[in-house]
Amino acid sequence: MAEASAEPSGPDLAEGVPLAGLADGGKLAGHAGGEPILLVRRGKDVFAVGAQCTHYNGPLAEGLVVGDTVRCPWHHACFDLRTGEALRAPALSPVACWRVEQRDGKIFVREKLPQLKPEPRGKPTSGAPDRIVIVGGGAAGFAAAEMLRRVHYQGSIVMLSDDDAPPVDRPNLSKD
Repeated sequence: MAEASAEPSGPDLAEGVPLAGLADGGKLAGHAGGEPILLVRRGKDVFAVGAQCTHYNGPLAEGLVVGDTVRCPWHHACFDLRTGEALRAPALSPVACWRVEQRDGKIFVREKLPQLKPEPRGKPTSGAPDRIVIVGGGAAGFAAAEMLRRVHYQGSIVMLSDDDAPPVDRPNLSKD
């Protein structure tokens, strides 16, 4: 796996890029205000999100655009292009989003948007068990507990693990 570049590359998106140069479903890596940004066009909409996966800094410009999501090419984390929300593990944190302005046939990236609280997904948890037991304290166990809380599960979560430390994403430990 190649390291993701820490230096912003590509065009300065604050200065604008031609809309015609970004096809429907197309991606363009650039930067604004010193931060790497990925532009994605879906029909008439253009989205600007952080260019690196929040799990391990994978280059989202090399990932797949599926509907209104982008998927990391390294570990397949999935992010919502409209909100930046991490929709699939192993990423748990969202990517940043920026306001996009279209004017005079150009796309301009403007200010970073405030991070929104994730929307509840899935079925309501009424009728859910009072307690859920997760066996294993690794990355998958942590992702399961995190997702339960994101969908507003209010019951007790018990995690069984042989580790003394709290859950951790072990691949990052071995790679760092």
